[in-house]
Amino acid sequence: MKTLRIAFASAALLASAALLGAQTPTPPDMSTRPAVGPVKAYTPPASQADQLPNGLKVVVVEDHRFPLVTVRMALRAGVSRLTPAQAGLAGAEADLLTEGTATRSSLEIAQAADALGGSIGAGVDPDFLTVSANALSSRAPAMFALLADVVLHPSFPQKEVDLEKANLLQALAANRADSGYLASVQFDKLLFGPHPYGISAPTEASIDAITRDALVSFHDTYFLPNNQAEIVVAGDISTARAHNLVEQFFGDWKLGRPTPPPSPAVPQPSTRRIYLVERPGSAQSDILLGNLGLTRTAADYFPFLVANEVLGGSFNSRLIADIREQKGYTYGISSGNRPYRDLGAWTVSTQVRTDVTAAALKEIFVQLDQIRAAPVTEQELLQAKNFLSGNFVLGLQTQSEVAAQFLTTGIYGLPSDRLATWVDNVNSVTADQAQAAAQEVIHPNREIVVVVGDINKIEASLANLAPGTMMPIFNAKGDQVGSYPPEGPAKSGRVKR
Repeated sequence: MKTLRIAFASAALLASAALLGAQTPTPPDMSTRPAVGPVKAYTPPASQADQLPNGLKVVVVEDHRFPLVTVRMALRAGVSRLTPAQAGLAGAEADLLTEGTATRSSLEIAQAADALGGSIGAGVDPDFLTVSANALSSRAPAMFALLADVVLHPSFPQKEVDLEKANLLQALAANRADSGYLASVQFDKLLFGPHPYGISAPTEASIDAITRDALVSFHDTYFLPNNQAEIVVAGDISTARAHNLVEQFFGDWKLGRPTPPPSPAVPQPSTRRIYLVERPGSAQSDILLGNLGLTRTAADYFPFLVANEVLGGSFNSRLIADIREQKGYTYGISSGNRPYRDLGAWTVSTQVRTDVTAAALKEIFVQLDQIRAAPVTEQELLQAKNFLSGNFVLGLQTQSEVAAQFLTTGIYGLPSDRLATWVDNVNSVTADQAQAAAQEVIHPNREIVVVVGDINKIEASLANLAPGTMMPIFNAKGDQVGSYPPEGPAKSGRVKR
């Protein structure tokens, strides 16, 4: 019987195998990419905008999926409000808002936020200082009370000011050991010149100048409801209740006369210039190059977004394919546009081996010329659109992200239907429009180029990429310490440092 069972089992297995073999489908063709359809447009939740008599703009976005409420408030109190001697003050202001008020200590603020099932914090960028808070929707009134206390009544305790300054000095020392940081700071100074956007890092002197009186003065001057202030309330809360809470806690906020930020003219280079930053013994060179870019309100913002995506916006870009995959000069390279309120900055950044610094930079210029010379291919166009649209929609999956995007729409003066039309604006870009935008923004022969590395090993080869010009040389503190050549292109050698 045992032998008979084995025989039957073997026969069954053979029959099954034969049947499976007959039903095995033809392997798919892996030589071509599967077709990918366009990303669907994002449908934002309903919102309602209003404004208090004191000038504070209010946007309420109802989202009842979760029992949470998120609040984001922004004021035109960013770094661009400062002079170089005040660098670091806006960041210190943001850090210290939650470190003490007239009625709460730093610890008590943190404990209050924890008790609400949420958090509170602040940050700053070149244009705006933003305060964010979130909590369980059942604790919304208490969250608004805490937010108002932090925004309206910070006390800037002296011990917290001293600690903040010590931390800033430590961070400055650490940052100056980072080649990417050095490149970024020097690039912003050169690109924006006297414009406040050129202030992207403090110095020892500006940190020393941060005092409690300076923080209080900054608060009195810029924390005003009519200083382009806007508050977005998103979450499990009715529009009427959210508006009432904003009015209850911020309705008595006194308006003032905010001074508009200065807007001096920025440099307009007529030739390519290369600037060097010393980092002796470095095995790599940090390259950061670019020119003025676009604001979010620019007419060709979306066409250039697509063009830049093809050039260097993601891992599928031309710069990656050439500089990384084909040449092997770098692990990563990217390009991107930083859109500020009044100006923009377009950049290409990468790290390469010291011995291929000039070769990599030369190849980057080739790619910049090519993106301007001809329309992108249909495959590149479709891939760029899908990547941009997909990333945009994926970035709107949380309550906090939705609140942030609604706030961006308001404070940058963008159309109210921006979120609903964003994907369509990307998908409507043609190859010719992308090329025209690249020609308008990218200027290979007028780029500002900053290279951080072992100057002794790279200066001579780099000079050939900017003929007829002198390359200034800076130290880690941003002080010019020499040039190559020392007295112009007819000379050789460089200034002794």
